[in-house]
Amino acid sequence: MMAGRMLEAYRVVEVRSGDGSDFAPPEIAQRFEGRLYTLRQLEERGVRITGAGAWYLAAGKDWQLKLEPVF
Repeated sequence: MMAGRMLEAYRVVEVRSGDGSDFAPPEIAQRFEGRLYTLRQLEERGVRITGAGAWYLAAGKDWQLKLEPVF
C-alpha cells in the first residue's frame, strides 16, 4: 500500500514551524512552490515522511510541510 503512495503526486501547500505557530521564511517555502512531487522525490530532497506528516530541516529548525494529493 505504501509503495503506491510513493508514486502519487503531491503539492506542498504550506510550510510551517513544527509547532504550527510560524510560516517558513520565503527562501525555505520557495523550494517547494509550483511543482508536484511524489513522496519519493520529496525524500530525495531531504524531506522526512512520517506517520505524523512531512518534515524538512532547514536553517536549524524543523519545518512541517502540508501536502495535498493531486488527483
